[in-house]
Amino acid sequence: MKEPLSPKQLQFIINSKAKWNLAHGSVRTGKTVGTTFAFMHKVDRCTDSKIYIVGHTFDTAYRNVVRLLLESPELAIFRPFCSWSGKKLLYKDKVISVLGAKDEGAIGNFQGLTMSLCYCDEMTLYPESIIDMIDTRLSEPWSQGFAAMNPSYPSHKLKKWIDQAEDGNPDYYALHFTLEDNPYLEQSYKDRLKNSLTGIFYKRNYLGLWCLAEGSIFDFFDPKIHVVPKPPRAAEYWIASIDYGAVNPFCCLLIGVSTGRYTQEGKKLWVEKEYYWDPVKRERQKTNSEFADDVQAFLGDYDVKNVYIDPSAAAFKVEMRKRGIHMVDANNEVLDGITMLTSEMKRGTIVICEECKNLIREVETYVWDQKQAIKGWDEPLKKDDHAVDALRYAIATHHVSVYDPYKHKDINPGRMTNTFDHGRDIRQPPRSF
Repeated sequence: MKEPLSPKQLQFIINSKAKWNLAHGSVRTGKTVGTTFAFMHKVDRCTDSKIYIVGHTFDTAYRNVVRLLLESPELAIFRPFCSWSGKKLLYKDKVISVLGAKDEGAIGNFQGLTMSLCYCDEMTLYPESIIDMIDTRLSEPWSQGFAAMNPSYPSHKLKKWIDQAEDGNPDYYALHFTLEDNPYLEQSYKDRLKNSLTGIFYKRNYLGLWCLAEGSIFDFFDPKIHVVPKPPRAAEYWIASIDYGAVNPFCCLLIGVSTGRYTQEGKKLWVEKEYYWDPVKRERQKTNSEFADDVQAFLGDYDVKNVYIDPSAAAFKVEMRKRGIHMVDANNEVLDGITMLTSEMKRGTIVICEECKNLIREVETYVWDQKQAIKGWDEPLKKDDHAVDALRYAIATHHVSVYDPYKHKDINPGRMTNTFDHGRDIRQPPRSF
């Protein structure tokens, strides 16, 4: 049965009359559906095809907006008139171009354009130069921009637009969404989300606050809870993950996996043992061949399904493949990985065996970089993070999204993303761990 639009979504649709119309707040609140409906309502009345949908990447723009239009019940009124060419969205007699805005190099996508209408998904992820460029492209008297976003740091350009809206500037309209604005979310889901988040992720993704990343990343970590003397159960299989280092420490983690299919206790993942080589403390660097020999011996006879590694370690991957070991490029999106890792660890899905001394030490000292936070970047301090990085690779690449057990695989294989809307996922479930 079709679920109606929520009161908050209707409020946004009715009041989106400004040059920029911004929906912001916590995850899974219906922001994307509400903003997309408002955008398409304007598209229906637009007299030209100077219309654009922008995402962090082209793939995320397709997945989060175009596919939503093609599948979501709330947007069914537009569906009979929509078709996807593979590169552009066709709506009645109009052509809607789809663009990515991941980094400074994407600015060429926007130069020289004139936009009558523009929809921006995940807009806080765009570089400020591209936000400025899009703003200048809305140059017609009737031009309008629509955007959905989760909060970022408080000095972000979009937060300044939101503040101007609240101060009565007619060029901006902003509406804050909270979990309570989505009437279709189960209370159990809200509780699970609340209990799985911590620190900056709790403030931004649950409360919907614009705040700095500061302090300890694993502020909830308790060795009495998260460190175990031995694996909690028999593994169904193992995965491994490598943070490569030549002059810096080299770390390989062996991780046991239990999907919960054969137990009532649910899924579980544990770091069973670690290989850690610090060339400074050992006063010797190793060659790729030596590291490959060590990793091969370390993994031994374990049934290792995949070995995940930072994509930049190209030469070492070649060395490992010579030995018949299957290597998989890891998702190295730092914030995505930290989000998944902190949430799963807080929920108790991930534990660490006590023999992994270096990983435990790094988890306990892993902090946000305050100098980068002041500049507006959410980055961990690059110090004593090699084992944590290896674990992050494994979780971000092999593991399903922490927020929803039915999250899909990204269109771009190997990269997981967190996109939420309106209380359910309209896409296909991924492989679970």
